[in-house]
Amino acid sequence: MRFRKTLTLLVLAVALVFALSAWAQQKPFTRDQVQGLVRDGLGDESGAKLIEQRGIDFAPSEDFLQSLKAAGASEAFLKALHSAKRPEPASAKKPLNQVQVFALLAGQVTSPRVAMLVKERGIDFEPQQDYLDEVRLGGGDDALITALRSAKVTRPVTVDPAVRARQAQVQQHVARGAELFRKRHYAGAEQELRAALLLDSQNADLYLSLGIVLSQQGKWDDSAAAARQAVRLHPTDDFAHGLLGSVLEEKSDFDGAVAEYREAVRLNPTDDLAHYNLGFVLGEGGDRDGEIAEYREALRLNPNSAEAHYSLGSALGRMRDWDGEIAEEREALRLNPKDDLAHVDLGSALEKKGDLDGAIAQFREALRLNPKRDLAHVNLGSTLEKKGDLDGAIAEYREALRLNPSYDFAHFSLGLALEEKGDLRGAQEELRAAYMLDPKSATYKRFYERLLQQVNQ
Repeated sequence: MRFRKTLTLLVLAVALVFALSAWAQQKPFTRDQVQGLVRDGLGDESGAKLIEQRGIDFAPSEDFLQSLKAAGASEAFLKALHSAKRPEPASAKKPLNQVQVFALLAGQVTSPRVAMLVKERGIDFEPQQDYLDEVRLGGGDDALITALRSAKVTRPVTVDPAVRARQAQVQQHVARGAELFRKRHYAGAEQELRAALLLDSQNADLYLSLGIVLSQQGKWDDSAAAARQAVRLHPTDDFAHGLLGSVLEEKSDFDGAVAEYREAVRLNPTDDLAHYNLGFVLGEGGDRDGEIAEYREALRLNPNSAEAHYSLGSALGRMRDWDGEIAEEREALRLNPKDDLAHVDLGSALEKKGDLDGAIAQFREALRLNPKRDLAHVNLGSTLEKKGDLDGAIAEYREALRLNPSYDFAHFSLGLALEEKGDLRGAQEELRAAYMLDPKSATYKRFYERLLQQVNQ
């Protein structure tokens, strides 16, 4: 049941209505501001007029629109959001220059993605054959070469010969860096990019590429510093915010990573990868609903992302939605049948639903694809044990421990299986190993101490 708004809220709403003409000159509404309009009683035609005048800086998902509707937003307000103008990310407005093409390749942006950017943004130079040859050496494929040859060329208004000469030097360093990066000679690639930055210290794309090269070497602090420089020089570059988010994620600064990924999504709401990354770090922070919502948005934008289907399935499984997990993992496997982890997760969900034979088939397929997946051996052992095949279960647990002697749960599972077989000494040894590996586990402690008393009686 909805209650009448308080007098204070009505006063605020009236004040906001009087401010319509001033608001119309301000920046587009953010997601939080749109929610504030509805919360403050402007989720009606007057609020819709505001949305039409100012636009929004994000792409509203269906879940977001439904939450506004539940909060009292009118159909006119929701319709205005659907059709609202949205500014393009700044990174999508200017044509690419010669250095940026190399910097993107050096920064591990895939060649098809660079080709897409070339088609969308155009270029500010006429690509000659020697340049195209360097692009190919730097990792560019045929599609990128074709895109460069057919791209719309928008030349800079003024061309300073000194600038052109310096740019040529920068291009040489970046080209060598891109080739070294492709060969995984990351230290050499770093040297070339740093040399390029000595010539062009205000180039955000070079800092972006350097940050990625540094991340490949595990130099997280240096990588974060480079990414911050890229953001400082080009604060509306969604790529730069995405890189900084990924580095902060590696440094276990999940709050910082969430903030950067949210900014990347705000700047470029149609980037499915940014939504996917945001979902992942939200999940790491325990926000399951937020995680699932971002995965769903990533899939709305790119339904053929096997990784997003897999991760959404895993997230649904953690919420004990086994049917949802099964559906998503099956779709992930339709798109990528060789994903052994998707087979493992599908098997686990089937086992939870009581389909033991189906689970065993998935675990065996995972192991056919990757015989070294210790988790698949343990899960297969557990399911065989439920089917009454104790010897088969013990064999799988032992194989998991051969692959990973520090796998505490495999020791624990093997200990329980050996106890059921009547091998109490062997069981004691395995349960003790599990407890020693994770002394904070109350479960391991309880089972080990119980069996220890039983053996010593």
